[in-house]
Amino acid sequence: MANQADERQQIVGDLQAWIRQNKGQALEWFLDEGSRPDVIPVTEPQNGEKSAAPPNESAPAEPVVVTQKPTPVAPSRPDPAKPEPTKSAPVTDKEAAFRLACDAFVNETVALTKRQAATHPVVPIAEPLLDAHQGDAAAAMAALEKEVRPCTACELSGSRKQTVFGTGNPRADVVFIGEAPGQEEDQQGEPFVGASGQLLTKILGAIGYSRDDVYICNILKCRPPNNRDPQPNEVQHCEPHLKRQLAILRPRVICCLGRVAAQTLLKTDLSLGKLRHTVHFYEGVPVMATFHPAALLRNPSWKRDTWDDVRKLQALSEALQPEGN
Repeated sequence: MANQADERQQIVGDLQAWIRQNKGQALEWFLDEGSRPDVIPVTEPQNGEKSAAPPNESAPAEPVVVTQKPTPVAPSRPDPAKPEPTKSAPVTDKEAAFRLACDAFVNETVALTKRQAATHPVVPIAEPLLDAHQGDAAAAMAALEKEVRPCTACELSGSRKQTVFGTGNPRADVVFIGEAPGQEEDQQGEPFVGASGQLLTKILGAIGYSRDDVYICNILKCRPPNNRDPQPNEVQHCEPHLKRQLAILRPRVICCLGRVAAQTLLKTDLSLGKLRHTVHFYEGVPVMATFHPAALLRNPSWKRDTWDDVRKLQALSEALQPEGN
């Protein structure tokens, strides 16, 4: 057991050294979770517990090569006379290729959105609360929340601590949708709090958004027992609340966080890998999908793909802005 502990500590040290060496090669939110104890454990699991298994949003993890234990050396300070090393050509080439792919994605999606609107126009869902509040989205959303909070349409109402309605800008162009509240959300009454919520906040900041610029909610408004996947009858009862939220918000783009949210919203069984690489539509609104922040905490290697996803999302949102804005 001692040998296993030493080997584990050696792996942890190598990973943390890699993170420190590569800190300048990516945005802060992309790497800063790598030294968290719950991501790279520094002790053996307690009471025989196993570490959290990754969700079935499978993606290949980057290999970690562990060599013989290095000889400790004193930390060196950078020489101010020496110029900072430049990024290698492959990184630059990869970024250039991404930008070309992003531009192509945005152009194709905008064209598809226009064709969809012309050939299959979607009549916006009429929301009585908007009329009742003279088009004031904030007042309409507050009134809808008051209606939804005491909901007892399904059995989840019997086990919840409180309803988790949603938070953010009621006039947001971008809406982020998860699958259901977890334990911390159930206790605080707000979606995406705790470690995964903090990471989502960093992701938003990386593309120039704050939580007040977007709207964040879930398909279900109540926590399922043991955080299990939403059941069809629960979605059937809760989706009307989401539709009314979206009718008030009238977003330009929707982003589904995680496989379950995307599959449930889009009524599909496609894998997240396939869902991520194309655009979809929900009531005429373009929908993109990416990894759930909780999955990124368990699998930091997926952050690179998420960074590409949210940059596409931000570019698409800008491209869909009305002319003159």
